Amino acid sequence: MTTTTHDENAAAIRAQVMRGIAGNRIPGMHFPGYFLDLKWLEVAGESARIVVPDGVHCRDANGQMDIAALAILADTALATATRLLTTPGARLATVRMQMQFTGEPVTGDVTADAHLLGFSSGTALRQSLTQGTLTAHGKPVCYASGEFVTLNPPPGVSLSPLPWQSDVAPPDAPDESQLHAPERAILKACDAALAKVTSHASFIQHFWGGVPKRVAHGTTLRVPIGPHIGNRVGHVQGGISFGIAAACACAAVPSTMMLSSVSAWYISPGHGKALKVKSRTVHAGRSLAVVRTEITTAAGERVLEAVTHHVARKRD
Repeated sequence: MTTTTHDENAAAIRAQVMRGIAGNRIPGMHFPGYFLDLKWLEVAGESARIVVPDGVHCRDANGQMDIAALAILADTALATATRLLTTPGARLATVRMQMQFTGEPVTGDVTADAHLLGFSSGTALRQSLTQGTLTAHGKPVCYASGEFVTLNPPPGVSLSPLPWQSDVAPPDAPDESQLHAPERAILKACDAALAKVTSHASFIQHFWGGVPKRVAHGTTLRVPIGPHIGNRVGHVQGGISFGIAAACACAAVPSTMMLSSVSAWYISPGHGKALKVKSRTVHAGRSLAVVRTEITTAAGERVLEAVTHHVARKRD
């Protein structure tokens, strides 16, 4: 039996970050998506199938796929299901996303199948409704749904085709001496996260968030904003903010409980120097807990509100 060392894991993670940086040099997606190596297996009509390959770079401390990686996959698949019926070059903003977990282990490659339910009528902003299923090792691990609105890109920003809309192959990973300033910032965040890895907190948790601090009735967390968590227009990627909220909420309840569902409402873009996260337990029973989480900018602007349900693990 071969044992992978910490140094080998670190080298593999660093190489994956460099591949993500290389992919991000092609306008279209964002660094988190290239880092996860999102692959569009099918986009047709009103449906989409996307997969995230397994790897040490995206696993949590329990060896399962990190919640933020799952949320990026779900968010991307749900949005893709509506893009064929959306104006080319338009921006899709997530308004709400919900994920209901089945309790199955989230190990190995994870595939998301999503389809469009329809569009709103009589609304000032066109709103699309989508739903999907995430599967691993042939079993459903999560059911997801989302709501999106179509917006114009920010002034001065032109959105390029996504990877499934383009035949451009990603370039080879650049030499570290050839990195631009934002790319050096990504690699610096990677190295800082690698230095903090423990048996209780994996690389990806430190890279995309951090370890929440326990306070009375909940947890808090401050997340520095950088290009490693940015979306196509420079704001914090929605799946990452979703994952940060879920992780902070999970830290607010006993470890004997598992995450059952997350419902999140997106209020305004995550921007500035940092995100401030506060989770408060609003109900703590023997079998069920409910946590409310708020994410704001450093200036106090509301970014996201989430409610999570947690259930007691079955005793052996």
